[in-house]
Amino acid sequence: MAALGFSACSDDNDDQPQQEVNEEISGAYFLNYGSYGNGGASITRYNFRKDALTNKYFEAQNPGMTINSNIQYGAAYKDTIYLMGNSADELISLDLHFKPTGNAVREGIEKPRFFVGQGDYLYISCWGANPDWSEMPDSYIAVYNTKTRKVENKIALPGGPEGLALAKGKLYAALNYRPQVAVIDLNSEAIAYIDLPAVSSYFVSAPNENLYLALVSTYGDPSDAAGLAYINTTTDELEDNFALDGVSTSYASILSANNDASTLYLTAEAWEDAGDGNWVQKGAIYSFDTESGVFEEFVTGLTGAQGAAVNPINNDVYILLSASATEAGSVSIYNAEGVHQKDLSVGISPYWTLFLD
Repeated sequence: MAALGFSACSDDNDDQPQQEVNEEISGAYFLNYGSYGNGGASITRYNFRKDALTNKYFEAQNPGMTINSNIQYGAAYKDTIYLMGNSADELISLDLHFKPTGNAVREGIEKPRFFVGQGDYLYISCWGANPDWSEMPDSYIAVYNTKTRKVENKIALPGGPEGLALAKGKLYAALNYRPQVAVIDLNSEAIAYIDLPAVSSYFVSAPNENLYLALVSTYGDPSDAAGLAYINTTTDELEDNFALDGVSTSYASILSANNDASTLYLTAEAWEDAGDGNWVQKGAIYSFDTESGVFEEFVTGLTGAQGAAVNPINNDVYILLSASATEAGSVSIYNAEGVHQKDLSVGISPYWTLFLD
């Protein structure tokens, strides 16, 4: 087989025209990382309107091809799907039918983690070719031109940038190896920092363009301040933080929001009674009410919780589960009230979910 190295939602407002559903692409797409360093990445499509599941969707769309790298992250931007590939390190571009739009880009892309897009550019967090896992001195933001398909610039950013967000003309980078958020002026490339009580991973945007940020406690940077941070993007200050023990350090979709960002979902651990006088740690998904600032257990007792995603059409919560790095993972679907709907069998290590409509 040849190897590739490499949403829209309806509006409840009756005054607005309804989005026409594209049946050919509509669905949730699970990006399965595969086995670390050994490939096995795949795409699973779940057409939730028809309750139809297709594993190895990329191969079905591209007979004779396969994905040659592990998928770290993926999202759609301007009718193109971009996947961050690790081992080999590359940027893969696909159309909305998951057909390649060109060769994978490797020049200037070294251990890519995440991206956001603005205009003709993608801003890609990269850990560098030979990272020092204690400090990440050589990590950077790659500035990729979607027209020329080239990395035009690298913005040096030590500290292991992970999740990114754009707000008010600035690029925000969560640093996974320093307890700070970097704030980059995209005109001057000047960098300022917001101090945090813990290292961080991913953002979600509030309706006012302020940002929620997952705070984690890692082996290399332990902290008792895991939970959520709230960043004021006007003042660029940490305005509030909300503690939650055991927030996951998995490099996956540990933080997500419903379609109006009134409820956030955060992956963490919970202590479960084993029934023999002992307590064991199990994965859990917590909901966070942004108005009250209160966490509640949403689903507990999970094995191999990688993260969660919220369907923007119906607010169902998709929980990504991976018991091991060598066998098929699964997705458990719950409605917004926490009632289990069904389970899906997907590829190895489901990491992210992409919704198209």
